[in-house]
Amino acid sequence: MKGKTTAHWSEPTVIRIAQGLLSALRDFGVLQGAVNKKIAPAYFPVQSFAYLVFYLKRHQPSGAKLIESPDWKLFFFTEGRSERFLFEAHQRNLLEYHVAGSVTRLTFPAETLEEYANVLAKR
Repeated sequence: MKGKTTAHWSEPTVIRIAQGLLSALRDFGVLQGAVNKKIAPAYFPVQSFAYLVFYLKRHQPSGAKLIESPDWKLFFFTEGRSERFLFEAHQRNLLEYHVAGSVTRLTFPAETLEEYANVLAKR
């Protein structure tokens, strides 16, 4: 078999499997809520965020575009959450983040991924 079922599933089977998948996602912390489910906010360490921003900045030099990148949806970030993380990382001296009007400046205390990983490990 190639991972396919031998027959079409009945509607009750589809509903039961969908409910089971939603329950599993809730049990693993991806979803929250018993009846009305929504994506649960995930714990994301600011050091991990800073390292990820460093990596992404190498591919998107514009700070403003980086904040609005669709890549953040991979981590279930809502709009504005990446900017809040940037402020927190700035406050912890993991990077420098400055905004003045439409100008965004984002700098790091290292040049390479390896150097930045060392900076983060020491803090």
